[in-house]
Amino acid sequence: MAKKSAARRREQSAQSLFDDSKYEGVRVSATFEYNELSLSRAAEQLAPRLKSSMVFLNLASLLALVASAVLLPDLSALLIALFVVAVIMMYVQYNWNKLAASYARTTTLDPAAHEGSVHVVACDDALHLEDAGGTQEHYDYADLRVVYPTSEFVVAGFGKKRYVYVPRSALSEGRFRELVRLLDEHCK
Repeated sequence: MAKKSAARRREQSAQSLFDDSKYEGVRVSATFEYNELSLSRAAEQLAPRLKSSMVFLNLASLLALVASAVLLPDLSALLIALFVVAVIMMYVQYNWNKLAASYARTTTLDPAAHEGSVHVVACDDALHLEDAGGTQEHYDYADLRVVYPTSEFVVAGFGKKRYVYVPRSALSEGRFRELVRLLDEHCK
Protein backbone atom coordinates (compact mmCIF):
# COMPACT_ATOMS: atom_id res chain seq x y z
CA MET A 1 0.00 0.00 0.00
CA ALA A 2 1.42 3.37 -1.05
CA LYS A 3 1.96 6.11 1.48
CA LYS A 4 -0.02 9.31 1.08
CA SER A 5 2.13 12.28 0.23
CA ALA A 6 2.12 15.44 2.33
CA ALA A 7 0.33 17.28 -0.48
CA ARG A 8 -2.45 14.66 -0.54
CA ARG A 9 -2.88 14.83 3.26
CA ARG A 10 -3.01 18.65 3.15
CA GLU A 11 -5.59 18.54 0.35
CA GLN A 12 -7.80 16.13 2.29
CA SER A 13 -7.59 18.22 5.45
CA ALA A 14 -8.49 21.37 3.46
CA GLN A 15 -11.53 19.60 2.01
CA SER A 16 -12.72 18.66 5.49
CA LEU A 17 -13.03 22.39 6.30
CA PHE A 18 -15.85 22.77 3.79
CA ASP A 19 -19.28 21.17 3.76
CA ASP A 20 -21.13 20.82 0.45
CA SER A 21 -24.30 19.52 2.13
CA LYS A 22 -25.51 23.06 2.84
CA TYR A 23 -25.97 23.65 -0.90
CA GLU A 24 -28.78 22.27 -3.05
CA GLY A 25 -28.14 20.77 -6.47
CA VAL A 26 -24.36 20.44 -6.17
CA ARG A 27 -22.88 19.55 -9.55
CA VAL A 28 -19.14 20.08 -9.00
CA SER A 29 -16.98 21.20 -6.09
CA ALA A 30 -13.27 21.92 -5.90
CA THR A 31 -10.83 22.89 -3.15
CA PHE A 32 -7.51 24.48 -4.00
CA GLU A 33 -4.86 26.95 -2.86
CA TYR A 34 -5.25 30.37 -4.46
CA ASN A 35 -2.02 32.41 -4.66
CA GLU A 36 -0.03 34.87 -6.78
CA LEU A 37 0.56 32.30 -9.53
CA SER A 38 -3.19 31.72 -9.77
CA LEU A 39 -3.73 35.47 -10.04
CA SER A 40 -1.25 35.86 -12.87
CA ARG A 41 -2.70 32.89 -14.75
CA ALA A 42 -6.24 34.25 -14.38
CA ALA A 43 -5.12 37.75 -15.40
CA GLU A 44 -3.77 36.35 -18.66
CA GLN A 45 -7.29 35.39 -19.69
CA LEU A 46 -9.04 38.64 -18.85
CA ALA A 47 -10.01 40.45 -22.07
CA PRO A 48 -8.02 38.28 -24.53
CA ARG A 49 -9.51 40.10 -27.53
CA LEU A 50 -8.44 43.46 -26.16
CA LYS A 51 -4.81 42.33 -26.17
CA SER A 52 -4.91 41.49 -29.87
CA SER A 53 -6.72 44.80 -30.53
CA MET A 54 -3.85 46.62 -28.81
CA VAL A 55 -1.37 45.04 -31.23
CA PHE A 56 -3.47 46.22 -34.17
CA LEU A 57 -3.89 49.73 -32.73
CA ASN A 58 -0.14 49.96 -32.09
CA LEU A 59 0.61 49.06 -35.70
CA ALA A 60 -2.06 51.47 -36.97
CA SER A 61 -0.68 54.35 -34.88
CA LEU A 62 2.84 53.75 -36.18
CA LEU A 63 1.60 53.63 -39.78
CA ALA A 64 -0.39 56.85 -39.25
CA LEU A 65 2.75 58.50 -37.85
CA VAL A 66 4.87 57.49 -40.85
CA ALA A 67 2.16 58.47 -43.35
CA SER A 68 1.69 61.86 -41.67
CA ALA A 69 5.44 62.49 -41.65
CA VAL A 70 5.63 61.77 -45.39
CA LEU A 71 2.41 63.48 -46.50
CA LEU A 72 2.17 66.37 -44.01
CA PRO A 73 5.70 67.24 -42.88
CA ASP A 74 4.73 70.84 -42.02
CA LEU A 75 2.25 69.89 -39.26
CA SER A 76 4.67 69.22 -36.43
CA ALA A 77 1.88 69.37 -33.77
CA LEU A 78 0.08 66.48 -35.50
CA LEU A 79 3.33 64.49 -35.73
CA ILE A 80 4.04 65.04 -32.04
CA ALA A 81 0.50 63.95 -31.09
CA LEU A 82 0.75 60.83 -33.26
CA PHE A 83 4.16 60.06 -31.77
CA VAL A 84 2.76 60.30 -28.22
CA VAL A 85 -0.15 58.00 -29.16
CA ALA A 86 2.28 55.49 -30.70
CA VAL A 87 4.49 55.50 -27.58
CA ILE A 88 1.47 54.97 -25.31
CA MET A 89 0.24 52.09 -27.46
CA MET A 90 3.69 50.45 -27.41
CA TYR A 91 3.85 50.83 -23.64
CA VAL A 92 0.45 49.17 -23.23
CA GLN A 93 1.32 46.35 -25.62
CA TYR A 94 4.67 45.53 -24.00
CA ASN A 95 3.39 45.81 -20.44
CA TRP A 96 0.07 44.06 -21.03
CA ASN A 97 0.69 41.28 -18.49
CA LYS A 98 1.59 43.74 -15.72
CA LEU A 99 -1.41 45.93 -16.51
CA ALA A 100 -3.75 42.90 -16.58
CA ALA A 101 -2.37 41.71 -13.21
CA SER A 102 -2.86 45.19 -11.76
CA TYR A 103 -6.46 45.18 -12.96
CA ALA A 104 -7.00 41.67 -11.59
CA ARG A 105 -5.88 42.89 -8.15
CA THR A 106 -8.83 45.32 -8.14
CA THR A 107 -11.27 42.43 -8.67
CA THR A 108 -12.33 39.41 -6.64
CA LEU A 109 -9.29 37.60 -8.09
CA ASP A 110 -6.98 39.37 -5.64
CA PRO A 111 -5.27 36.72 -3.47
CA ALA A 112 -5.42 39.07 -0.47
CA ALA A 113 -9.21 38.66 -0.52
CA HIS A 114 -8.90 34.95 0.32
CA GLU A 115 -7.56 33.29 3.46
CA GLY A 116 -6.07 29.84 3.08
CA SER A 117 -7.73 27.25 0.87
CA VAL A 118 -10.53 28.24 -1.48
CA HIS A 119 -13.56 26.02 -2.07
CA VAL A 120 -15.80 26.51 -5.12
CA VAL A 121 -19.16 24.76 -5.38
CA ALA A 122 -21.05 24.80 -8.68
CA CYS A 123 -24.76 24.21 -8.11
CA ASP A 124 -27.71 24.25 -10.49
CA ASP A 125 -28.48 27.90 -9.76
CA ALA A 126 -25.18 29.57 -8.73
CA LEU A 127 -21.49 29.28 -7.97
CA HIS A 128 -20.55 29.48 -4.30
CA LEU A 129 -17.07 30.38 -3.14
CA GLU A 130 -15.78 30.15 0.40
CA ASP A 131 -12.36 30.25 1.98
CA ALA A 132 -10.77 28.88 5.12
CA GLY A 133 -11.32 32.22 6.85
CA GLY A 134 -15.09 31.82 6.60
CA THR A 135 -15.71 34.31 3.79
CA GLN A 136 -18.58 33.20 1.54
CA GLU A 137 -19.57 34.65 -1.81
CA HIS A 138 -22.44 33.67 -4.09
CA TYR A 139 -22.47 34.25 -7.84
CA ASP A 140 -25.82 33.83 -9.62
CA TYR A 141 -25.66 32.38 -13.11
CA ALA A 142 -28.01 35.18 -14.18
CA ASP A 143 -25.05 37.54 -13.71
CA LEU A 144 -22.57 35.35 -15.62
CA ARG A 145 -21.12 37.40 -18.51
CA VAL A 146 -18.02 35.60 -19.78
CA VAL A 147 -16.31 32.23 -19.46
CA TYR A 148 -12.62 31.90 -20.32
CA PRO A 149 -11.71 28.19 -20.33
CA THR A 150 -8.22 26.89 -21.03
CA SER A 151 -6.79 23.40 -20.67
CA GLU A 152 -5.37 24.38 -17.26
CA PHE A 153 -8.13 26.48 -15.63
CA VAL A 154 -11.37 28.36 -16.14
CA VAL A 155 -12.20 31.97 -15.27
CA ALA A 156 -15.85 32.98 -15.05
CA GLY A 157 -16.76 36.67 -15.08
CA PHE A 158 -19.93 37.85 -13.37
CA GLY A 159 -19.69 41.60 -14.09
CA LYS A 160 -18.76 44.43 -11.71
CA LYS A 161 -15.20 43.06 -11.30
CA ARG A 162 -16.44 39.73 -9.94
CA TYR A 163 -14.54 36.68 -11.20
CA VAL A 164 -14.14 33.07 -10.11
CA TYR A 165 -11.01 31.08 -10.94
CA VAL A 166 -10.95 27.27 -10.81
CA PRO A 167 -7.79 25.33 -11.74
CA ARG A 168 -7.99 22.09 -13.69
CA SER A 169 -5.71 20.40 -11.15
CA ALA A 170 -8.39 20.67 -8.44
CA LEU A 171 -10.81 18.47 -10.40
CA SER A 172 -10.82 15.26 -12.36
CA GLU A 173 -10.95 15.64 -16.14
CA GLY A 174 -14.65 14.73 -16.30
CA ARG A 175 -15.65 17.10 -13.51
CA PHE A 176 -13.60 19.93 -15.03
CA ARG A 177 -15.35 19.45 -18.38
CA GLU A 178 -18.71 19.36 -16.62
CA LEU A 179 -17.91 22.65 -14.87
CA VAL A 180 -16.91 24.33 -18.14
CA ARG A 181 -20.05 22.96 -19.85
CA LEU A 182 -22.24 24.18 -16.98
CA LEU A 183 -20.72 27.66 -17.13
CA ASP A 184 -21.00 27.80 -20.92
CA GLU A 185 -24.70 26.84 -20.72
CA HIS A 186 -25.46 29.72 -18.35
CA CYS A 187 -23.27 32.35 -20.04
CA LYS A 188 -25.26 35.11 -21.75
